[in-house]
Amino acid sequence: MSAGAGAQVTPMTEPLAEEKEITITCVNTKPEPQFLPLMDTMKDIDDAVGTFHYKLWLPKGYMAEPQRRWPCVFIASPSGNARMGPMRESLRRGGYVVAMLVESQNGPWGRMGGNFMAAHDDLVRRVRIQEGLKFATGMSGGARASGMFVQMRPGFAGVILQAAGFGFTETGVYKIANLRDMPRLLVGMTMGDSDSNKVEIPNVVASLPPTVTRLVETFPGGHDWAPAAVFDKVLSWMERQIYLESPTRAELQPANLAYFQRHYAAHATLA
Repeated sequence: MSAGAGAQVTPMTEPLAEEKEITITCVNTKPEPQFLPLMDTMKDIDDAVGTFHYKLWLPKGYMAEPQRRWPCVFIASPSGNARMGPMRESLRRGGYVVAMLVESQNGPWGRMGGNFMAAHDDLVRRVRIQEGLKFATGMSGGARASGMFVQMRPGFAGVILQAAGFGFTETGVYKIANLRDMPRLLVGMTMGDSDSNKVEIPNVVASLPPTVTRLVETFPGGHDWAPAAVFDKVLSWMERQIYLESPTRAELQPANLAYFQRHYAAHATLA
């Protein structure tokens, strides 16, 4: 889907609904020059300008708690029109706001970055998002895109790279220079044991700054999205790192409480 200059942007007064996908039309203006190293060329910067779309999904309970802020996940697909797919149950259970990018797909970096920036900047105005609890994920080219996304806007806690590593520069170096300024970022990586991209696992691990905590999970399969149980394992690991293993952060206290309440309820049900 191309970025049409005349498309009508979805108004901020658009009614929202829980657990239902709503397509949002948004725009991105010329990106800041510091993002050129992530996009490669000035043409990529130009390609990032225009009208884009994302599918918004709100968790159950969003409407009933008007003061609460929520964690969110941005999803990118290598073929565009991202879906929750096998991640749906984990994201639903974890109470995540989900933004599924429409135009972001394998191709020019500018289109990927433009779709993300337009969606991100719209989402944080439209929905009560908790800064510091943003995540990005994608498969194959979508993984490479998601690795770029977390470096383009503040407040990201983690990225889950599925079936690929970070994006490459034209000289074959991972685009991760900005990660050195993100000491709290968590990096998860999932990979099929017969995926030809499996060779990237040691490269990604070796390339990450020592301050970045990481987890790699493989599964029986090829070049594909992680199975539901594998994605859930990585996302649950990230949640434990944030809510249990890290020093308490005042701004995340409501999210910490929700995490403990959710797990208490789950254990009470099993008892």
